[in-house]
Amino acid sequence: MARRLCRLPRLLPLAAAAPQRRLPILAANPSPAARLPRSSPTPPRSFPAFPRLFSTSSSAGDSGMVVVGSADSFDAIHTKVQDEKLPAMFYYTAVWCGPCRMMAPVIDKLSKQYPKIPVYKVDIDLDGIGNKLGALKICSVPTFHLYHKGEKTSEVVGADVNKLQAAMESLHKQQ
Repeated sequence: MARRLCRLPRLLPLAAAAPQRRLPILAANPSPAARLPRSSPTPPRSFPAFPRLFSTSSSAGDSGMVVVGSADSFDAIHTKVQDEKLPAMFYYTAVWCGPCRMMAPVIDKLSKQYPKIPVYKVDIDLDGIGNKLGALKICSVPTFHLYHKGEKTSEVVGADVNKLQAAMESLHKQQ
């Protein structure tokens, strides 16, 4: 043990000869923004909007998909379907919903397979549509309401592909 202690003074001159770096003294809770160089204030970045999963037109032109763009147009379409006793499917969705995104190709396929049954895609995050969804008792997405002769004949809640296909086939046969 005494031998090791003797070597310590020999190492100290090496440590003293090494260049000393001085670290800046920081405040108690440093913020990364405090160390950034000050320049002219920059405007906040605007982020691009989320891309929509559906469009009103398809490449083949035979899709029955209609994207509802506002609460007023939703009211008009919903009233028209009920008053004129039209067949229709309302697809209640959200951009942030994973199961809704999973159902996107299925809905597109069904809208092309049954072009006489229009599919109305309703984004639940549209301004002014929340009260209407409460009246329709929509508590989760994706939710599908199928109408025949102006009345709701079936409802599919969740991403159940088989149930949705069966409901759409049933609606098609009722026409």
